[in-house]
Amino acid sequence: MLTQTLLLLLLSVIPVRVSTIEGQSVQGDFQGIGTAELKIEVDGQTQTYGFDALSSLAPAQKPEETGPTMRVILAAGSEVAAQDLSLTDETLSIEPRRQNRLDVPVKQVRAIRFRAATAAVNPAWLAKLEDERRGDTIAIRREGDTLDFIEGVITSISADTVGLELDGDEIQAPIAKLEGVIFGGTKVSSNPGDIQVVDVYGSRWSVAEMLPSEADAPLRLRLPGGIIHTLPLAQIESIRWTGGLSLLATVKPAASSHTEYVQTKLDRNMLNAWFGPKPVDGQDLVLYGRSAVEYRIDEGFQTFAAGVRRDKSVRNATETTVRVFVDEKMVWEESINDDQPLGFELSVADGQRLKIEVDPGSQGDLGNTIRILRPRLLR
Repeated sequence: MLTQTLLLLLLSVIPVRVSTIEGQSVQGDFQGIGTAELKIEVDGQTQTYGFDALSSLAPAQKPEETGPTMRVILAAGSEVAAQDLSLTDETLSIEPRRQNRLDVPVKQVRAIRFRAATAAVNPAWLAKLEDERRGDTIAIRREGDTLDFIEGVITSISADTVGLELDGDEIQAPIAKLEGVIFGGTKVSSNPGDIQVVDVYGSRWSVAEMLPSEADAPLRLRLPGGIIHTLPLAQIESIRWTGGLSLLATVKPAASSHTEYVQTKLDRNMLNAWFGPKPVDGQDLVLYGRSAVEYRIDEGFQTFAAGVRRDKSVRNATETTVRVFVDEKMVWEESINDDQPLGFELSVADGQRLKIEVDPGSQGDLGNTIRILRPRLLR
């Protein structure tokens, strides 16, 4: 009995590496979570760090695991790697690997992607995910890596099929032929949790609050929306207290510019106020004609994601090119011809500056109003 107790104690001691917002790095044994602080043991002494002083935590030795392909995207920012799920009534039941089941109201679910992301399909899938819609949508994967979208009302999800009500009739769509489903009317949060927890199976948890837990007990996470989830420390890849998402519409640009197609003698400050890049609805950016906006990339951000389309206020316009630069290197370029969105996820790892540029070329800038849908940096 004594031997078993000692073994359990040894297994509960997990060496971790902690970084503070001031740049200090400390390694010790995890001792638990308090009401607003982390406890670790360093050289036999317990040290306490307030969450407001912490930047990140990671295991001293990174665990190696493989996670499920399926992803559930929640409106508040979490992305859950699910090995099984089901939808009944208004509740989606999610089964993460080796973790407790989550029961999530479907109104808090943004989308489910059944297949692994690929470069060929990502633009169409990500664009549809960012686009406005009232009804639910299923995405059918066709030959040649193309997607067809059908709108209706999702009524059920089982292990093999998705139930969709279409014009009063219900069909059962085989999951094996689907890319995913997108729920209409789900309001995407512009204030995701301040803490991001990444687990070894690929889930990214947007956490509103870390609840108290002992060293030998699972971490207790309160997600936005009041959902409580427990996560063993042995399954943690990283924790960041500095947030996992930055919406560019809420961030002051490092620089911005606008050049008119026809030069005028009007006051430059007034022209920039009229036509310079500006945030809309707290989530999107609108750029007019020859415009550019630039942002600093803070340490730790790995990905820039957004959708791009011509603003729906525009009826007729010439072709416009949108470009994205990281440290002056162009990493994305597409021509926008209509109001159909395009989506992307781009690496910004080790980058310092991000720039978005709108260029109508030599055809004039009348009607070239481009909306950048939820541009955001992700850790």
